[in-house]
Amino acid sequence: GVERAFPAAREDILLSLLVSLVGGTLGGIAATIVSNPADVVLSELKKSKTDMTPFEAADRIRERGGIPAFATGMQLRMIFYSLLVSLQFFLYDTIRIGLGVGNDDMKLYLDVLNVALNEKVKQ
Repeated sequence: GVERAFPAAREDILLSLLVSLVGGTLGGIAATIVSNPADVVLSELKKSKTDMTPFEAADRIRERGGIPAFATGMQLRMIFYSLLVSLQFFLYDTIRIGLGVGNDDMKLYLDVLNVALNEKVKQ
């Protein structure tokens, strides 16, 4: 994980939180790039107030502005999603560090949960 790439983040709380913020920012950017075309189509559907299908809305967008039209509003969404995901990562790590829960504790919990779920599936 991240600790392998940045071993100092395991011991330095501020560096760990910084890595969370950077990771959240990059995650928000990736989420925006992936979801923006669908957001543009949904916005078109809401604006039309008709029984238009998503495919018809996508055709209308493409006819109006070509493929670049699917990037409409991407910059604003990129800022919003980056802030949102960064804040989530930051709060998670802040609470985890504040409660003294280490990465080894999380791995142990997930291992126990995995065993419990596998046993339940076998029943």
